[in-house]
Amino acid sequence: MSPSDHAAGRDQETGRAHAVLAETADLPAPWAAICGASVGVVQGRWNGPRGLGSADPCPDCVRLSQG
Repeated sequence: MSPSDHAAGRDQETGRAHAVLAETADLPAPWAAICGASVGVVQGRWNGPRGLGSADPCPDCVRLSQG
């Protein structure tokens, strides 16, 4: 999978950005990030400013989304 196959999720407690499978982003919250973290908000694409371009992207999600 590539970064474009993921949506940008955010941990509401820490603000850290996580990658969520795009195919599950339309399901009800909470979502599971590809690293296993629980995500309360999904906004935009992982390869955009709220994901990889954010101030605090999850290092595990970065690694896992690169395939």
